[in-house]
Amino acid sequence: MNSSLHSHHAIPQKLVENRTSYGGKDAVFSIYDTYEEANRVELHATSPMYCGMISGKKIIHSGDETPFDFIPSESLVLPPDQTIYIDFPDAKMNQPTKCITVELPLNRVNSVVARMNDLIPKSKTSGEWEYDSTQSVHFKNTGSVDLLIEKLFHLFTEDHSQKDLLVELNTSELIVHMLQTESRSLLLKNYRNHVTRNGIAAAIEYIHKHLDRSISVQKLSSVACMSKASFYRYFKNEFGISPIEYINNERVKRASYLLRKKKMNVTDVSYELGFSSLSHFIKLFKDQTGLTPKQYQLRTVN
Repeated sequence: MNSSLHSHHAIPQKLVENRTSYGGKDAVFSIYDTYEEANRVELHATSPMYCGMISGKKIIHSGDETPFDFIPSESLVLPPDQTIYIDFPDAKMNQPTKCITVELPLNRVNSVVARMNDLIPKSKTSGEWEYDSTQSVHFKNTGSVDLLIEKLFHLFTEDHSQKDLLVELNTSELIVHMLQTESRSLLLKNYRNHVTRNGIAAAIEYIHKHLDRSISVQKLSSVACMSKASFYRYFKNEFGISPIEYINNERVKRASYLLRKKKMNVTDVSYELGFSSLSHFIKLFKDQTGLTPKQYQLRTVN
């Protein structure tokens, strides 16, 4: 994943958050490398900022939230005028902690919001698309987000005859992913409050209660009181992934927790989540994380 970004090396001018920046027409792409352990390093966003982890680990302190780990194949979107503080527990000279950021003008984000409301509307009960400029969003990347980050790296760092146009198109795609994930995050935080009036929220609640069972799109559409076709379309519009992809993501997320925090063995986790085949569970977990469940457990359990 992100092989070019992994191999990108700049001569460090400083050891903590050494920044290499590349400007586009209305966006700035930056690569940050940190070569030594550090604590409480400040990062301030004056405009919406996308952050993607490439290697190493950061610990993020944001407002009154509990500090959380920020690791590769995860993203963090910071709203305008927010300051966070970062710890670098694992940074080393020969293994720097690497992160990228994309700073985007607020008017670009709002322009994409307007187009999304025209082209990929939410269900009526979910309201319109809007960008919440007060909330940060932390999420695990899909494969398409990882590929998009790599593509943006090439567009910003190399010469292209249509560079500005391609940057605009690909940063617009990044904004779509940001907004769909923000919508998902806010709905998940509050889905129990919306179950009685929001069909998508009702389906989300059903998924969370039945992760140990086989869940069909037909059943979810029935719970949401929609036709199967309408449910699938609105779900994918709002979340950017299909219902089955979402279910698999949640199962892997739950499996990660059981392996890391409960220290359960791989077979028991597979059984706990209702997989009929251990090999299918291992394949799904590796497809999503790049590690087998056992490799993940060995890396994350102290």
